[in-house]
Amino acid sequence: METIQFKSIFLVSLLSISMSFVCGQEVHEYVNSAGIINDHKLVMDIMEQRYPGYNERVLGTFDRNNYVNMSKGAKSTLHQVNVVFHVVYQDPEENIPDSVIYSQVDVLNEDYQRLNADSVNLRSIFTPIAGKPNIHFNVAQIIRVPTTSTFSVSLTGLPDNVKETASGGSDAWDTEHYVNIWVCKLESFFGILFGYAYPPDGLSNWPAGSAAPSPELEGVVLDYRSVGRNNPVPFDDGSGGTFYINGRTATHEVGHYFGMRHIWGDGGGIFGGDSCGEDDGIADTPNQGAQSNNNCDPSLNTCIDSVGTDMPDLIENHMDYSEEACKNMWTQMQSAFMRNVLENERQGLLNAAAIEEKFPIDFSLFPNPASEICSIVIPTLDEVGELVVVDLLGKLLFTKTIAPGLANVATIPTNKMNAGIYIVTLRTSSNAMSKKLTVY
Repeated sequence: METIQFKSIFLVSLLSISMSFVCGQEVHEYVNSAGIINDHKLVMDIMEQRYPGYNERVLGTFDRNNYVNMSKGAKSTLHQVNVVFHVVYQDPEENIPDSVIYSQVDVLNEDYQRLNADSVNLRSIFTPIAGKPNIHFNVAQIIRVPTTSTFSVSLTGLPDNVKETASGGSDAWDTEHYVNIWVCKLESFFGILFGYAYPPDGLSNWPAGSAAPSPELEGVVLDYRSVGRNNPVPFDDGSGGTFYINGRTATHEVGHYFGMRHIWGDGGGIFGGDSCGEDDGIADTPNQGAQSNNNCDPSLNTCIDSVGTDMPDLIENHMDYSEEACKNMWTQMQSAFMRNVLENERQGLLNAAAIEEKFPIDFSLFPNPASEICSIVIPTLDEVGELVVVDLLGKLLFTKTIAPGLANVATIPTNKMNAGIYIVTLRTSSNAMSKKLTVY
């Protein structure tokens, strides 16, 4: 049997959907030569079959959100979002430590504020369109739940039982005001599932009592092996090797949660046909005929454009299926779109009246760039903090505990570090801030 790799699952739940529709389709319509299912097309086709006109309503909601922020110019406001992690585990290795969760939050904050050190790897042809959503994620709570349940994906359902205490999972915190992220072992008899997320539907004319997810199911689900860049558990690729994991599955899935579609438009190219006529609905992403099939080949150019500049495939984009090692950017219009969704369909996340808004911890680095030594001035904290320095691969180079109630100055011996870019993070149990440090 051919192995099928699920990189993510986008849009509404497949729960309770009849197999008669799936079995009535040609499998090659949904699976590419590498065995990767286009989750978005499969779900959209099934839901259109059940609810005629569904595709049109979803696209209408997408269009209503598009370009709003771009028409008003760039936004500098840093939006704060509170996150609850639910770690649901059977075996001890599935109960990933706090350090892995905080590593994942660091990756989200870097990627959504363009603080990621590997942003320098973006090819110069794409530099003018690089943007930042300017969203900061705060850890509100980490919940750990032992279970005897399994969480399996099939062609007729997603493992949303992980979101229900009664089914061996963990009930969501208020999904209007918190981003809920469930971490568990995702199982599938036909492939590998890294994670999935539901976007905001925003459809006022959605039929009552339909199979759309309830509010309690909103959020992101991640396989425990895909979390963070310091995860101690390797993710077997099924062929004797392991996947490169750098925390970008969460970046991708949170993108879906904020309404992002795959960069190649989920058209025919992934199935062997021409997808160059399809679009992801974002004007500044280049035309792309297929997903990048878990590689980082800069020579990929799946659409030859006869009008305007012919651009190569944007393998660096977080909404492609390229390897995590080369993902490092959002475009300006992707960033504007996600901010608009956050300010509208997901505006409850910003409601300071409903929850205590967390502001990022600020600190300063000097000199930066540094050669011999770098000093870090840390403000007075109201709880114990930790200062962490990692390299591009997430290797820990420096750590220091910061006592509360006192201003602190920490020094980093940069003369013992190789030239390059590093990430300095100051975090507490409820907050974090990351900054780039350049060593020469």
